[in-house]
Amino acid sequence: MLFENQTLKPSWLWTFFTLIPSVLSISKHPILIVVSFDAFRYNFFDTEQLPYMELIRHKGVYADFLVNVFPTKTFTNHHTISTGLYAESHGVVGNSFYDPLYKKVIKIGPEMYNYNVDVKPIWRLNEDMGDERYSATVMWPGAIFSYQNKNVTWRLPFESGYDWHERVDHVITWITDPNKPANLVMLYFEEPDTHGHAFGPNSPVVKDLIHKLDNITGYLNQQINSHGLSENVNVIFVSDHGMTAVTPPRFLNITQYITNGTYIWAGVSPVIQIIPNEGFHDTIYNSLTAAAKENGHFKVYNKSEYLERWHLKNNRRAAPILVVADIGYAFDDLIRDAPKYAEKYNFTLTNSSEFGVHGYDYMEPEMHPYFMAIGPKIKQQTKVEPFQTVDLFNVFCAILDIPPTDNNGTMLPVQQILQETTGKYSIGTVVMISGGFSFYAKLQTIILFVFLTEVIVFQHFGFQILVIICVLFLKFYFLFYHLNKVFDILSVFNVCIQGFINRTRIIYDISAKSLHSYFCSLPHLKGCGYFNNRTKACMTNL
Repeated sequence: MLFENQTLKPSWLWTFFTLIPSVLSISKHPILIVVSFDAFRYNFFDTEQLPYMELIRHKGVYADFLVNVFPTKTFTNHHTISTGLYAESHGVVGNSFYDPLYKKVIKIGPEMYNYNVDVKPIWRLNEDMGDERYSATVMWPGAIFSYQNKNVTWRLPFESGYDWHERVDHVITWITDPNKPANLVMLYFEEPDTHGHAFGPNSPVVKDLIHKLDNITGYLNQQINSHGLSENVNVIFVSDHGMTAVTPPRFLNITQYITNGTYIWAGVSPVIQIIPNEGFHDTIYNSLTAAAKENGHFKVYNKSEYLERWHLKNNRRAAPILVVADIGYAFDDLIRDAPKYAEKYNFTLTNSSEFGVHGYDYMEPEMHPYFMAIGPKIKQQTKVEPFQTVDLFNVFCAILDIPPTDNNGTMLPVQQILQETTGKYSIGTVVMISGGFSFYAKLQTIILFVFLTEVIVFQHFGFQILVIICVLFLKFYFLFYHLNKVFDILSVFNVCIQGFINRTRIIYDISAKSLHSYFCSLPHLKGCGYFNNRTKACMTNL
């Protein structure tokens, strides 16, 4: 079972469902549910008693926080979670933005997600692997749209206020469908983000929502157990970003520094994209820069000045001028929206009214989301070091036993989070494909097996050695007539070993054909043209 605790209510129901599970048809593949609570800040656990979520953290794996991507907005970070890519690669550079290709401000819709047609979200990749793999999405941002002209098998479009328990019921129904059982489900909840914007993250309203999310976590677990799925289902809980409080005295009016009709405004606080009309760039930039120096609570960036660690500027959708508020400050849009919130939710707007804002630099702790996971493939009672949101994609792929597409993540969290597995290839096994040259079709494809095993010696000194056994099958005439190819193979082998010295490990079990995609995604091999080209050339020979 995922977890049980007799002190949690209703304990009799918990015990009943645990003891009498129903037996239903499920996928033959590993099953993963990814749950996102929008704007669930990493440190909500410090101030609230959340028994169901705390029990998952105790029983499974958790990190103190995740490091998300800039801007720390909902659509940007959910697509990063789904693809393992930075915003400059997947193209969702904000919740809204100007696209010079379409010459307009893009909001939620297919145009937002079609920047790079080669990008495959995890639900599309899962189904493309075939063999009766089916994906499902419950209101997940961006999942309602097609990718490579294909829609996900099961999907529920976003509908604000849709009953939370019914969302979970959809998940269980799809996982246990007799004809197309889902092995991957992406489940989204828009709270505490929606009400957090109107009342702030420290409000009683948000605290109440956090407890309701804890209860829905318990309900999900109850349904998993009652349907006999606890030994098959892995669940990862994440968020896209945190949130901070801003009061009206900290609303900054920046439109007073630029002339109306000379620019296009895109985005919302605290990150505003300014697209100057032709001939007005320098005037607008200089005016805003001077105002920033005088005010001291926001910064202005030319596109060439974007911080490299944002991984944002190498994209046509990155604005010519970006205005970023300091933490705890907001811009003109909130000056306009605050009275609307007060009217909608029937409260009196004062200088002490708090509103929730996110989108700031991901280095700000209040922007950090949370992470926890539990299930048969997840380690138990383990706390891992904080890692990056872009790494989640590789974790998903490892759980699903599918090779990841090229992405910006690393494999280190996979090692930290997942149980060690055994199977066709043992832990640390690499199968590198080299050879299969088209000019010698009869030549059997060479497969280089590299078994890497860590052995602890002189443990009190903390020394480790790598025992490397290399078995290379070469026909004598190939060695004689194509000696130069042997050196090519050895050079690739050397790159592989260097990668392992740098602590890159495979810890999941996939076929030789699948490993090519994995290796081509590794940072230390990404630029190795020989490896990418030579292995691609021989894949048809396997």
